[in-house]
Order: sequence, then C-alpha cells, then structure tokens
Amino acid sequence: MANDPKPHLIINDGYYQCLDYKYPKTGRGGTFSIMERNRAIHGTALKRQLEAIKDQFQINKEADVDENLIKDGVVYVEFTSAWGYALKFESLDRDSSAINRQPFQLLNIRSEKRENEDQEEYRSHATLLLKEKGVSEFIKKVEEYLIGTNEKKGPEAGEKMVKGTAKNSKLLSNIELIKIATLKAFWTDGPEIPFPETDESIWWEVWFRKSDDGNADRVANVVNNLQTVGCQIGEAKLEFPEHIVRLIKGTITQLGSSLLLLDNLAELRKPVEIADIIYHSDKRVEQQNQTDYLEDLVSRTDVEINEHSTLICILDSGANNQNPLIGSVLPEVNRYSLKEGWGKDDSCDKGGHGTGVASLALYGDLIEVINSSERIRIFHGIESYKIFNPRDLNDPDFYAAVTIEAVNTPVVDRPEANRIYCMTVTDKRLSFNGRPSAWSAAIDEVAFGSAFEPRTPQIFIVSGGNVEIHKHDEYPNKNFLESIHDPAQAYNAITVGAYTRKDRIDVNIGLTPLALNGDMSPCNSTSLIWYSQWPNKPDIVMEGGNSTTNGTDISDDPSLKLLAVDAEYPNFLFQPFGDTSAAAALAAKLCAELRTEYPALWPETIRGLVIHSADWTDRMLQGKTLNMMSENEKSNLLRTFGYGIPSLARAKYSYNNSLTLIAESEIQPYKLEGSAGKYNDFNLYELPWPKDVLESLHELDAKLTITLSYYIEPNPGAKQYRYSNNYHYHSHSLDFAVIKPDEPVEIFRRRISANAELPEDEINNRGEPWAIGRKGTKGSIRKDFVTMSAEEMSKRNCIAIFPKNGWYKTRKKLQRFNEVVRYSLIISIETQKADLYTPVFTAIENRVDV
Repeated sequence: MANDPKPHLIINDGYYQCLDYKYPKTGRGGTFSIMERNRAIHGTALKRQLEAIKDQFQINKEADVDENLIKDGVVYVEFTSAWGYALKFESLDRDSSAINRQPFQLLNIRSEKRENEDQEEYRSHATLLLKEKGVSEFIKKVEEYLIGTNEKKGPEAGEKMVKGTAKNSKLLSNIELIKIATLKAFWTDGPEIPFPETDESIWWEVWFRKSDDGNADRVANVVNNLQTVGCQIGEAKLEFPEHIVRLIKGTITQLGSSLLLLDNLAELRKPVEIADIIYHSDKRVEQQNQTDYLEDLVSRTDVEINEHSTLICILDSGANNQNPLIGSVLPEVNRYSLKEGWGKDDSCDKGGHGTGVASLALYGDLIEVINSSERIRIFHGIESYKIFNPRDLNDPDFYAAVTIEAVNTPVVDRPEANRIYCMTVTDKRLSFNGRPSAWSAAIDEVAFGSAFEPRTPQIFIVSGGNVEIHKHDEYPNKNFLESIHDPAQAYNAITVGAYTRKDRIDVNIGLTPLALNGDMSPCNSTSLIWYSQWPNKPDIVMEGGNSTTNGTDISDDPSLKLLAVDAEYPNFLFQPFGDTSAAAALAAKLCAELRTEYPALWPETIRGLVIHSADWTDRMLQGKTLNMMSENEKSNLLRTFGYGIPSLARAKYSYNNSLTLIAESEIQPYKLEGSAGKYNDFNLYELPWPKDVLESLHELDAKLTITLSYYIEPNPGAKQYRYSNNYHYHSHSLDFAVIKPDEPVEIFRRRISANAELPEDEINNRGEPWAIGRKGTKGSIRKDFVTMSAEEMSKRNCIAIFPKNGWYKTRKKLQRFNEVVRYSLIISIETQKADLYTPVFTAIENRVDV
C-alpha cells in the first residue's frame, strides 16, 4: 500500500447543523469579596469626598484659562480600592449607546502591587469621567448605603421582611479614596515604565474615547486645545472600536491644562521606540568560494512566479535587490519606503537586516541549499516595505499607524495577490505581561481584515523578539524572565520564537554550543511572566541559530548561524544570520509554500495548518509526555516553545494512515435578547469517518488532533480585562468538544448546550483526557490531541463548535451582537497502519446532499 502524499480533504458543506446555544451552567461562579466597614464612618467619608468633587465643577467654571480653550464641563475622578480588594467595575460604568449623554463613564483601570508580610497584595485604581449629574448619582448611592440594610421580602406574600446587606455595599465598601484625577491617573504603562515626571516636552501616546455620535467637532476641539497650549500633534492616527489613538508632543502642564478640560481623554502611554530590534553577528562569510556558491545557486534556481503568485511582504529596514538571488524575485516596483528620503535600500549595517530576512523567506537557510544538488524552485515573490531606519531615530513613529499604512500600500498595486505579512521589528520594553498595545492591536486588525476595505483577513507573522545573552549562566533563566516583545503579543499573529539544531562548531577549540540540539535558542523570549488570561506566545519556533560558550562568556560563531544573502553586493555575497528574525523569515517561507499549494484556503486555515503540524522535540519535553506533565509544566512549555516546530509535509499533505479534514465555516456567536447580549448558535458536525477501518484495528493506538483557528476583532484599552466579565479585548471566543464513546448525539448536544433539554442524570460528565487541556485555550487558536484505541476512535465522529465570551456580547453600546464570524476547523486521525484516507475520500466524493 503506497503511502504517497495526498491533498487534505475539504468538508465545507452539508456536514454540520447550526443549533441554538445556551451556556450549560454547571455551578456557581466565584464570589466578590467585600471589606468589612463601619458603615456610618465610611459612608460619611465617601460623601465628603464626593461633595468636594461636586464643588470642583464651580471652581472649573470660574477658573481663569485661555479664552481659546474649549471646556466640556466635566471632571475626571480617580477611585482607589482598599489594599487586597477589588472595585465593582461594572457599577462604575454606563454601557450605553448614548454614552455621550450619560452622567459617568469608566475610562481605564490600573492595578498596583506591594509586598505585605512577604505576600503580594493588590489594589485597583479606576479613572472615571463624571458630569455634575453623575456626582449627584454617586452621592445618592452613598446616602442609600448610610441608611442601612437592603431589606428583601420573604418567599411568600405577607411574610415579614428579612435582613439583607447594606444597599450599594458591593460598590462602596471596597472604595478607599475618591479624588480629582491628575494626568498621572491616565498613565497605563506603569509600573514597568513609570509616569514621566519631567518638565520637558516629550512624546505621548494619547488614547481618546471615541465619540459615539461621530461628531468631528469633538476631535477638532482636542486639536484646538492642544495647539492653543503649544503642543505638537502627530499626523498619524489609529481607530479602534472604542478609541482613537494619536501621538502628542508636549509637557505635563500643557497636556493637563488642555486635555483635562475635554471629555474624551481615556489613557496615556509611552510611544514605541525601536532601539534594539536588530542583533546578529557582525562576522561575514569569508570570500573564498563565495562566487562559486553564488553562481551554482543561481544556475540551479527556477523562478516560477506570475501575477497570481503568493507574495511575502517584509516589514523591516528595507531590502536590497542587487544580489542575483533576490533581484529576479524582488523587482523595483515591489519595494516601498515609509519616507521618501530614506530610500528603499537596506539601512542596516553589518550585512543588512531586511535583506537577510528576504533571502531566508525565499530560500531558507542557504547552508542547506548549498549542500544540496537539487534544483531550487521559487513559486512565491517578495515585497519589501521599509518601516524602520536606524539612522533616523529623532521623533518616534506611531508604529501602529505605520503598520496599517505599510500593509495597505502594496495592496493598491497588486490587489488580487495572496500575501504573507512578515514583521521582524519589535520593541522589548512594551509588551507588559501580555497586555495589548496599539501596535499589537493594529496587527490584530490587519489579520482580522478590518484594516482593509472591503474587509480582507490576512496572515501576519511577527518575530518574538531577541534576548541578548552575554554570560553562560544567563541561559536559560534570562530567556524565561524576558517577555515576548511588542507587538508580538497580538492574538491573531503567528508569533515565532527560536529553537536550534545547530550544535556543530567548525574549528573553535575550547568552545562548546550553549544550547543543546533541539532546545531553545539563546535568543528566544517567552511569555512565562505574562498574566494568565493572555495568549500563549510564541505560537511556534523555528531555527534561530546558537551561540558558543567557554563556560563563562558567550560568543558568536558563523558555523552556528544560518546563512543569508548580504546586502552589500558585490563586496559581500553572504552573511551569517540568526535570532527570531531568521525564525520568522523561515515561518513566512513555510506559509507561502502552503498558501501556494492551497490558494483558495482562508488565512485562518493556513495559520491553523501551520500550528496543527507542529510538535516538540524531546529536549523541549524534557523526556516526558504531556500526560506526565503537571498543569504548570504544560503552561511553561506553551509559553516557551508554543506548539513546537511546524512540519511543511504534515501541514501540506495527508497520507493513507494520516488523514486531515478541513472545514471552513461561519457562526453567529451572540444575539440581542431584550436589553442584553446572549449566546446564539453552535455548530454540530457529523463527520465522514473511517469507522469500519478503525474498528478492524481494535486496540491499536489512534491519535486525534484538532485545531480551531479564528481571528478576533480587537478592542484595546486599559479597562482591566482580568477583573471583569464585561471588558474583553477579544470580540468573541470559540471552543470545541468531541462526542464521547457510546454517547448518543442527543446527550452530546445537551452536554454542549442547555437548550437541548434532557434530564441531568442522563448526562455523561466524564472529562476528555486531552493532552494539553485548558492551558491551551488562550488566544484565538486552540489545538489539542488525544490518543486512544482505534476502536474507540471509530465512535468519535461528532464535534461541536460553540461560543464563549467576548465584547461583541458584553459591550452593549457598540451594538455588535449580530456579527457573523469565520473559523477553520482542522481534524486529523493517525494510525501506524491501515488506509484511513481512501474510504473517507470515497464517502465525500459520493455524498449526495439532500
């Protein structure tokens, strides 16, 4: 039986039902801790603070300010919780489509940490916008709190009142202080980057609350006030569902005297500054034999691209196209630059960074290509957009807006092309514990497709960012403690980290490789220090090269690096290259080859296939299987190596004994019911399945792997997602479940959705023994696998795709309840022997839809 590669099988139509979904509650949620207070003393103190804030409105009206400044008659107020207690954020906000007429609104939430008797203790800060009516509402709530208990009637008419808790106690008991907010209350980058206490004029990333009525005068008012006090306003701006973001240069005094008079300030952050994105060896390949290698490669290369070919658009420092290995694939019309004065050539010294990335994205590691005698066939092309110039670092660019401009520009020239965007520019200082930034949210918009008109989803690859190792004992602990760099925390991006197989040193006596074969590359950054709600990053790892060590110091050796094209042709032809930029380039090459094979598949599917095909080395697993690992060990694995190293063969092809089914579909996760968002649909698949073949294998092992890939629409901001169910960065989230052995479909439906009414005692609640489990449910892609007997596998052909929470459901004022979203479902079955592919292929071919 030949086990030749075969195309994956597509099952888009007729294999699923769309059914009503209701969340099947299985227990009570967590409780909200309330601080015990002397109600009379605490309530009186809060009322006094609120009355002082009410007086501030009159003070503001009488204040002597520049007559050209516009005032909106609002006050910004900061609420601070007691240490060890949270604020009731939902009660501090009015989620309404008429928010501009609401008396108060929650703008941002920040947390603060301290050590208390060797324990970490937190408190919360919430910044609110209040109108006079809003202050009066809070005063009324305090007065009700002071009156006494919130009494409730008993279950039967006429029964006496029963004692309850004090009214508004959840809202008020945990509040320690209410005061007028200063500009510092809007700073959401702390404590990693403290508020800039300076009198100098500096750049700020300013987040404005979006006007719900679309009134352009409100934006004009901001500009007017800032210009009146002498601020410089950056031209670029970026829009998200609830915010507009711009760069402003000014002093603290200037911003405070102008922005705090208006009602649309939400947050302040530090702008992105690219400082150390490019780090690789300054050694060059010796001239000996360079020309022979180049001529041999050129003679063996067949460039087979046309107007329909997939393109890799590289966002970097520019790319030179003089070297014949690149010139035929990167014509002049495919080169762009953010600023005309920069030119389009690679601006990085020591061989060029963007040029090296471009060559790896075309050929892979040239060492492997040189050592092969096979012909090289190039089916995808290159575009280069120069978004960074290390020789021009005066004012910070707004890289979120720059990225949007960069991805849109080549689309104008080649609108029909399938693209892979590859960004190898990062900032190590700004991905705070995984929190989204304007830049990472812009990448999520690009992938989701909302950065284009009409909406067009994309594949976006970003390097994880490099760790600089100088001493032997820094590895690997420094890698564990240095976060993935901004913007690689983007949900929808394929974030690429680095591992290495390079462990052979040519001539360096006394030196050994730092990383062992199959382990983490010394450059790899991780997400181990992130808050648990953010995605596991990187998503995958690719070859990033290795370093040498003498036991104390670290050094680079060209033999442990990849080989790439040098930008300084003809003086140099090749350069050693490595780190997460090299890994990202290799991932872009893999995606381009996969998209060339399957040009009609969605970007979500290509991304899913890459991750679906990935696996870990023995070194990454430290000699264990996932079933032997603790939950913490699984989390560490995912936040260090992602899903491992992808395989082009597994991503591209099925085989007789390894069958892959692909379903691309849509779902409406939510709906508006009454005045609230509710869950809407789930999709139930009954798949074509090689049942007879699996049954005949009896107790032989069979492996089921499922990957669910979808893109979220971002809604960034500093409302603290981890403290509330109402504020989500992701528009929606999806999950999957598989029918259990001998479980009737009706019982499976009831287990998934409470709408399928069945008695509770008929439900089989046994947990599924997934290898990864709940640690793999973060972000917008989920992959898991399970091994069982082939006979048991024969009964597992039903899969449900169902929704979980997201801001489409909870943010009422945005009115996005009825959004329909896409997803890709990838299912593989593997056995050691037997033909699984043919019976399923035949069943699909012979299917007659009714």
